[in-house]
Amino acid sequence: MTPRVRWLARAAAAAALPFIGSAVAQSPTRQDGVTVTFLANEGVMLSGGGKRVLIDALFRKYERGYAVPADSTQAALQSARPPFDAVDLVLVTHRHGDHFHPAPVAAHLRANPRATLLTSRQVIDSLRGRVSAGDPIAPRVMARTMAPGTRRREVVNGIAVELLGLRHHDLEHLGFVVELGGRRVLHVGDTDDAATAFPPFRLDTARIDVALLPYWMVRSKDGRRAIERWIRPRQVVAFHVGEREGARAVRAVQAAMPGTVTFVRSLDTRRW
Repeated sequence: MTPRVRWLARAAAAAALPFIGSAVAQSPTRQDGVTVTFLANEGVMLSGGGKRVLIDALFRKYERGYAVPADSTQAALQSARPPFDAVDLVLVTHRHGDHFHPAPVAAHLRANPRATLLTSRQVIDSLRGRVSAGDPIAPRVMARTMAPGTRRREVVNGIAVELLGLRHHDLEHLGFVVELGGRRVLHVGDTDDAATAFPPFRLDTARIDVALLPYWMVRSKDGRRAIERWIRPRQVVAFHVGEREGARAVRAVQAAMPGTVTFVRSLDTRRW
């Protein structure tokens, strides 16, 4: 049996198991699973264990072809209205405009006093002019820049997050492993060269339940090899599909890695 066939067999077996079983329910900690709400590009909200996390969710219209949430969704995100009213943690992988814009990030932090921003120094420097040193939201802004191949664990507002230094062009770029509801969710941003990015972290030994990956990584032979060898998630989720690529991208992802969930429609929600 080839490594790819073995990995697919494990994934199928995991999918056949009840993800929220009686053993989980008896745990003294809240392990009720994680809900992933897709926004656009790589923007998601994670909900589980009574906590909520936004990742790459606060941005504006970028270049042609990049998706953006509906105006009403953007307004709710910026003003911290339901379902984005109880966010505990805001994570940003890097400063590109399809992942981050300083105005909606600052607006959400002002509207939601419980939220903390955790990201790279480069992203936080982009907030200059909107968040001064004496600003009331400044204590809720945390800079953590990681060199490629390095990692760091943080607990912020009761949420455990592992920060991964991942390469993307010449930017400061982070990946995240977020623990919510008894699940471990990986978000890798736009990391380059999966074949060399993931081996240092040995995520294949870390029990990744859900891996949120750019769809081109899933379509790439080298990307799939890295996923199967170095991540081995129970569920692969593809996103960052262009505005005009929807159905075609879904078909291509399914052909490349059957069983993958592909997010295309904003506010699509899945639970694991």
